[in-house]
Amino acid sequence: MIDRLKRNWLVVVLVLAVGYLVMKDYVGVRQYASYGASIGGMGGQAMPMEAKLDMGVSSGFVGEAAPIAQMERMVVQDTDMSLLVKDVMVVIDSVEKTVVDLGGYMVSKNINRPEEAATGYITVRVPIEKRENALELFRKMGVRVVSENVYGRDVTDQYVDIDERIRTLEKTKAKMQSILDQATKVQDLMSIQVQLNQIQQQIDALKGQQKYLEQTAKLTRITVNLSTDELALPYAPDTAWRPGVVFKTAVRALVQATRSVVNALIWLMVFIPLLVVVVFAGWLIKKIWVRFPRKL
Repeated sequence: MIDRLKRNWLVVVLVLAVGYLVMKDYVGVRQYASYGASIGGMGGQAMPMEAKLDMGVSSGFVGEAAPIAQMERMVVQDTDMSLLVKDVMVVIDSVEKTVVDLGGYMVSKNINRPEEAATGYITVRVPIEKRENALELFRKMGVRVVSENVYGRDVTDQYVDIDERIRTLEKTKAKMQSILDQATKVQDLMSIQVQLNQIQQQIDALKGQQKYLEQTAKLTRITVNLSTDELALPYAPDTAWRPGVVFKTAVRALVQATRSVVNALIWLMVFIPLLVVVVFAGWLIKKIWVRFPRKL
């Protein structure tokens, strides 16, 4: 028997491999059937796709919540504006003063003074009901409005979802509090108190998110980009042919190329003494080597 197995060892290996694969598939099917029975209570039958979706077990996919139409929508609005101005500093100060007068505040600002043209930006928040008034005042501060974009983001569903999570946690907290009132052992009291603290931390964090959404919806954000040169503003220029813009672009390219050449010459002048020393040292070593090869 052993000799026969040795002579047909290749067949034996193939039979064992096929048997292993068959048993592996069989065990996987049994486990899947047991899993379906334990979830659906359907006698080991496969769960319908509708049931899986209702229970949230179909490939881990969770559908997006349906939009809520019965309540007032909560929309966060952001506005980006680019202005061509005569003086960046003066306009930024005017924008900040105007925002304060409208009941808003300054978030951030920045001013740069490159060699070509002064640029800067200021980001502010104003009450949503005064947004159009603020934009109209900002437009009048510049020579020309180069671009203006408004972005909206509906956060109503997110707000409602957070509110539902807070309600669930508060119910859990109330139940834990009733259990705490009935507990008598010190160990139980400490364990329940720890869980209550964790639940309260989650509630506070969610309420903070709610407050943030409320404030961002009530106070719209406006970013005003400013420059004395239209080409320095963050916008896509139109396709119209403008000789003045072409001339500015050509002059700027010429200045940049000249600057690069001058910088290269300055670097060369700085490194020339070092190159001379290196070349002279090499020549001296070669001369000594030729004259006294045995001594070295």
